[in-house]
Amino acid sequence: MAERIGFLGPGMMGKGIVKNLRKHGHEVLVLAHRKGLDLSELEKAGAKVSESLAAVAKESTVVMATVPSSKEVEALVLGTPGLLSSMQAGSVFIDLSTSYPGSTQRLAEQLKARQVAMLDAPMTGTPVQANSGELNIMVGGERATYDRVLPIFQAIAKHIFYVGPSGQGNIVKLINNFLGQLSNAGLAEVLPLAAKAGVSLQALYDVVKVSGGYSRWFEGLVPAVGRRDFPVGFHLKLAHKDMGYVANLGRELNVPLPMTSSLLAVLDIAKAQGLGDEDCKALVKLWERIGGVEVRGAVKPS
Repeated sequence: MAERIGFLGPGMMGKGIVKNLRKHGHEVLVLAHRKGLDLSELEKAGAKVSESLAAVAKESTVVMATVPSSKEVEALVLGTPGLLSSMQAGSVFIDLSTSYPGSTQRLAEQLKARQVAMLDAPMTGTPVQANSGELNIMVGGERATYDRVLPIFQAIAKHIFYVGPSGQGNIVKLINNFLGQLSNAGLAEVLPLAAKAGVSLQALYDVVKVSGGYSRWFEGLVPAVGRRDFPVGFHLKLAHKDMGYVANLGRELNVPLPMTSSLLAVLDIAKAQGLGDEDCKALVKLWERIGGVEVRGAVKPS
C-alpha cells in the first residue's frame, strides 16, 4: 500500500526532502511551520499544501517533521490540535529533527497508546545534500515500523542506519554532533592563533592534511574561513541546543562530560556575542574578535 505522507516543517532542509519524496512518486501534503514560508516551489513539484495540522494528520498514513527542537516536536504532538489526538490508528510519525532522547521516548509511548508508531530519524548533511537526496539518517524505534517506511528513507537519503529502540537515533546523532562541534571549536581557537603568529594558512593546511590533526571538518572549514565564506548550513544556535541536550543526557545517566560542558560554555559566549544566527563555522569570529586578528588566505586543496 502506498503511504500518504504529511510533511511538517518544509524549511531549509525540509524543502529538499519534500522534492525528493515527490521525485520518487510519493504523495505529499505539506504544512508550513512558520508564517510567510514560501511553498510555491514545492507546489510546482506536485506537493499539496494544507493550512491545518489536524487535516495533515487525518489525511496521512505517515507524518514527517523537521523542526528546530523537542519543544516544537512536543507542540506538534501534544498541542490542541495535535498529532496525538488527530492521527489515525496504524499510522506512523517520523521525527527527522534532532530531539532530546527522553522527550522522544515519552512521546513514542504516548503515541503507541493511541496505536500510532513513532520513529526518531535525525539526519546529518547539508541543504545541498537534502536537495540531492544524499542525507544520512539514523533511526530509532521498532524494527517493523522501520522496515515499513524504509522506501521513504531511501527516497531522501544515501546512508540509512537502524540503530535500535526509541531514542537511540537521537543519541547517536547527538554524539556525532558533539564530535563535529568539538573539531569546529578546536579549529576556531587555533586558526586565529596561527594568523596572529604569522603562519601561512596554506602551509598549515598542507601539513595537517597529511598528519594526525586532519579531519573532514578541517578539510572543509579551513579553506572556507580563509575566503571568509560562511553560508548558513547549520545555525550556531542549533549547535548550542544540541550540546545542551548532550550535557543533560550525561546528567540524566550520571556520566560526567567535562569536554561537553566546556564546549557548551564556548557556545554560550558565542551566542551572547550575536553569532547564534550565523553558521556554526562562524565560531572562529569569536576568537578573532578577542585576538584582534582575522584569518584570511586562499587555500588550494592538496
